[in-house]
Amino acid sequence: MPRIKQIQKDKKEVTIQGAIKHYRQSDKPSIRNSAEKYGLAYSTLRGSLIGGESRGGGHRRMQVLTEYEENSIVRWCERLDEWGHHARLAVVRNMAQAIIDRRVNRRSLGKHWVSRFLNRHPRLASKPSTRLDRQRALANDSLILKDFYQKVC
Repeated sequence: MPRIKQIQKDKKEVTIQGAIKHYRQSDKPSIRNSAEKYGLAYSTLRGSLIGGESRGGGHRRMQVLTEYEENSIVRWCERLDEWGHHARLAVVRNMAQAIIDRRVNRRSLGKHWVSRFLNRHPRLASKPSTRLDRQRALANDSLILKDFYQKVC
């Protein structure tokens, strides 16, 4: 679900940028005409033209962790994945709490912090574990492996 929301946000941002470009390049600039042409609300385009931030951008300073700290957690999760370990949601939360505990002015994480963290970083996706395929489980038998290596070597 987070990936679909991210695609919709990216698509809307591209639409807004296209409308801004149209407004600035037109002979008779009109916010209303540019907004109608790109299917945007007048107030959305007007707010973007005067330098308004998106909702996510405006609330970024209110987040518990800085952008750098969140990116370090993302890199840590990706590194764990490369090593073949899975970063469970509780472990990610504990890692974030460990970063916060080192600060002088401590704040606690909210109960929805992990799900919002995953929404902000869509390249991290939580997926349920799958059952081990029967053929793969049988291939892990030590007798079969010894027989295979005796034949190969």
